[in-house]
Amino acid sequence: MTSVRGLWHALKELPLKYPAVLSAYIIYGYLFMVMIRFFIIARSQTLSFYDIFEIFDAVPFLWMLAMMLVKVIEMRTMLHESEKSRLLGEQELEIRKTQVGTMREVVLGMQHHINNPLAIITLTLQKIKRTEPMSPGLAEGMERLEHETQRITQVLKDYGTTRDYDTEEIGRTDAVMAMPHRPPERNEHERTDA
Repeated sequence: MTSVRGLWHALKELPLKYPAVLSAYIIYGYLFMVMIRFFIIARSQTLSFYDIFEIFDAVPFLWMLAMMLVKVIEMRTMLHESEKSRLLGEQELEIRKTQVGTMREVVLGMQHHINNPLAIITLTLQKIKRTEPMSPGLAEGMERLEHETQRITQVLKDYGTTRDYDTEEIGRTDAVMAMPHRPPERNEHERTDA
């Protein structure tokens, strides 16, 4: 039973895979039968031009039908391929949206866990600056620490509030690096002109 199904499936796929071959078999099979009929009739009687035309009149139409069949199958195949590529594009877009959504959830979770220690560090730095006398090198280091904690806080805020991420592939195809989408920054010269 399985072999019959396999044969039936192969026969169903034959016109789609090889439409020109199938058309050629049909046309040449018909032409062969017409030629046999022509020779049988020609042996028994004299044929006029009209008789010959009547015997072979379907052959040009079969050629046109075969060409149309091939074109229809080609168009159907092209339509199928374009639909397939459209679906793959939509699927890829959906995967991207899921990746970005997951990343956003991770960032929001990280904000809580990172901002709490950063707040403690910032408050401690401010308290030390107010209460303890410091050397210039230590004061510079404290300023740098405070600046970097503010930078980390700002980056987390940017990731948490943005809705549009620029993504790019890194290494493996399933890994995505996402950065908050920002418009290009203008330099000082452009700012004064605007």
